[in-house]
Amino acid sequence: MHAGTPGLCRLGGSFLLGALLAGPLEALDWPTYQHDYQRSGLTQESLGFPLTLEWVHQAKPPAPAWSDPPKADFYTSPPQVPLKPRLAFDRAHHVAVVGGRLYFSSSSEHTINCLDANTGATNWFFFTDGSVRMAPTVQDGKVYAGSDDGTVYCLNATNAALIWKYTPAGTNNYLVANDGTFVSPYAIRSSVAVDQGVAYFTAGFFPHEGVYLCAVDAATGAMTNANHWRRQVIGTSALQGYILLTATKIFMPGSRSTPFYFDRATGSTLGQYSGAMGTYALLAGNSLFFGPAARSGAQLTEGGLAGDTIASYNNGNAIVVTASRSYLLADTSLSALDRSSRATIWTRSVSYPYCLILAGTTLFAGGENEVAAFDSASGNRIWSGAVNGRAYGLAAANGRLFVSTDAGYLYGFVQDQSSKQSFWMLF
Repeated sequence: MHAGTPGLCRLGGSFLLGALLAGPLEALDWPTYQHDYQRSGLTQESLGFPLTLEWVHQAKPPAPAWSDPPKADFYTSPPQVPLKPRLAFDRAHHVAVVGGRLYFSSSSEHTINCLDANTGATNWFFFTDGSVRMAPTVQDGKVYAGSDDGTVYCLNATNAALIWKYTPAGTNNYLVANDGTFVSPYAIRSSVAVDQGVAYFTAGFFPHEGVYLCAVDAATGAMTNANHWRRQVIGTSALQGYILLTATKIFMPGSRSTPFYFDRATGSTLGQYSGAMGTYALLAGNSLFFGPAARSGAQLTEGGLAGDTIASYNNGNAIVVTASRSYLLADTSLSALDRSSRATIWTRSVSYPYCLILAGTTLFAGGENEVAAFDSASGNRIWSGAVNGRAYGLAAANGRLFVSTDAGYLYGFVQDQSSKQSFWMLF
């Protein structure tokens, strides 16, 4: 059983998908963005309340790759429809937490960083030649992350020693000045997903320059067998965001377009979705949820794994899906929906629109200068904590809640050890 998959395997037959991914990620760790390669935001970690602020780490604020869109779409009638940012993957220093260590990347300082998860003290940092925008992936004592310099790095998780690095564009890679820094046209604008000994990632975000999709040996960074390949796609896709995996497919957000999906064995393009656009994506059972932007405003689209459209969720910013329920986060509300009928079970007016996860029986949502916890059965708020900035990043691991904001702060909240919840109450 592996990261995010123990809980998914117990949710029902449609959620056995996670069990097919064989990367050895520990259940109570948070080894990659949104916990697993389905980006589920689900964990068995169950925190007792109240939570207490244990430490604060102040890093340099992130330097997002893209600015927000115009306030409204003036091509619509009337032109007052607000536009949602499609490219919001690097608004905070998203974290991975494994074995008492917290790892995050910095787009402003061009580093991969490791903190003590219990104290927030710095253990080590590693410099690259460009912004590092995605949360690291931690597996088998290694840390994987890609940089805007066009290179993927694999480091020793304990001491940051370089194990290997790989530049998909090879000798064609180069750096150009951009907004006060340097960036490669073949920048790594995806996460690195490691499963069954293979590391998957993309490079490049200009379709006319060509975008690479790669699968290399996770231990060496080399291509040594038929499971390893490098594909270049020219003129069709701008791949940016967190890569997702099933047993046979790779799913990748298309940034300003809809997501693409590829054959995991060969890297061949299989298709592209229709519906909402943006860098948000989540796999649940036989569905891919993606968005959060459409010409009509905020929207999440639910599509089948073969590219068909199943449903749309208006005003949705993020969603967490279990076997029986979906929890939908919007700008001003949090709702629980029946998974099969999509009927509303409960809805609450809230102001925590930036991030959503489910830890045990508790939903955590990030807002402006605050993070809050909600009982998943009733929707009632049971706790809140103050932070500095918009809470775009949440993780629950090792008895703690970790929060990342767009002001560069990382927070560690520790649980009340005397009142842990039961994960199994959710089902």
